[in-house]
Amino acid sequence: MNKLDIYKMILEIISEKNPKDFQELLDNAQHYQIVKNYIASENPNQFLIKDMQDSVISMVNDGLISGIISPLKYVTLIKINGLTIQGFQYLKKLQEDDVEQQIKAILKTNDQPMEPKNLTKALASLIF
Repeated sequence: MNKLDIYKMILEIISEKNPKDFQELLDNAQHYQIVKNYIASENPNQFLIKDMQDSVISMVNDGLISGIISPLKYVTLIKINGLTIQGFQYLKKLQEDDVEQQIKAILKTNDQPMEPKNLTKALASLIF
């Protein structure tokens, strides 16, 4: 699954559904077609969950999501308070038609993989 799609989906879910924690975010994600397609595929679901968790943690650390990350011995608990103003700006930019191609071009130019931290930097260069 495309990490940009995961990134956008997470921002949309938090904006629209306001989940209180990561589990509620996962539950809401099951209504998205890209998640349904992934679940129906042969790929193990834990890869999707790990990608989503890594994305949420990165977005909390980058200031797009207001939340609290509590790493425990076997699990990381994530409480979500909502999107920040910056998170709403990034979501608005992601909803534009040609932004995906622009992001891919920026990442390719800088020889960076499509990871949440790099996506945030690429979007920042488009917004600011």
